[in-house]
Amino acid sequence: MAVLSNGHTHTSLCDGQDTPAAMARAAYQLGFKSLGFSGHSFCPADGYGMTPSAMAEYCREVRALQAEYRGRMAVYLGLELDSLSDLPPAGQFEYLIGSVHSIVAPGGRVYPIDAAPEDILAALADFGGAEAYVRAYFAAVDEMLATRPVQICGHFDLIRKFNAENRFFDESSRQYKENAAAVLRRHCQTKQVIFEINTGAMYRGYLARPYPDYWLWEILRDEKAWVMVNSDAHSVDGLAWQLAEQTARAKEFGLKVLTVDELLSN
Repeated sequence: MAVLSNGHTHTSLCDGQDTPAAMARAAYQLGFKSLGFSGHSFCPADGYGMTPSAMAEYCREVRALQAEYRGRMAVYLGLELDSLSDLPPAGQFEYLIGSVHSIVAPGGRVYPIDAAPEDILAALADFGGAEAYVRAYFAAVDEMLATRPVQICGHFDLIRKFNAENRFFDESSRQYKENAAAVLRRHCQTKQVIFEINTGAMYRGYLARPYPDYWLWEILRDEKAWVMVNSDAHSVDGLAWQLAEQTARAKEFGLKVLTVDELLSN
């Protein structure tokens, strides 16, 4: 039986549906070995994420759950740090997931990547087309991984979320593949970050394949990068979504898989 562990989860204190206590209770009932909470950092550019008061409550509740489940299930206090957010105080969180949810156009307007298809259409017009838009996204991922003290790269190719059937850009194009592959390979080679295999868009019905897409797994394998399988759960129903299946697939493919426990024990 696969060990159940999830390091990327959200609660009602940010954009999730269920409280930290409900998420922990469900994870324990599912037989989880460990559960990592990773609420969204506050992003001044768009007002998204946990406000200071919600952040304080988040930390209090997760710390209380750590005590409640000690010896039964490991609970970790993490943060999904947006690329446009301020850095948290050193040591406040046990781990950081670095993610790009928005990019800044040349004129300064901030465009969310994963909020709505309408945002993508507006961004494509502002950036002057798909090629510049794709290049800007992966440049933002590159900068985030190079400059932020994160342990995990969240949903590496989130730009795909609304792009089923190549709705906005061609994922098979040379330009797209070169942009994605170059950034992934560069940060695999630094050995400074773990790349999550994220099943969230599959659970929510946007995509049939995880982040990063399967063709990018070849780079992860060839560069001997570590990966962590997470479901980016925003509700108790999504906690275990495809964790066992994608873990088995990743190991069969030859990827080096670790859990949030193993990350934090090293």
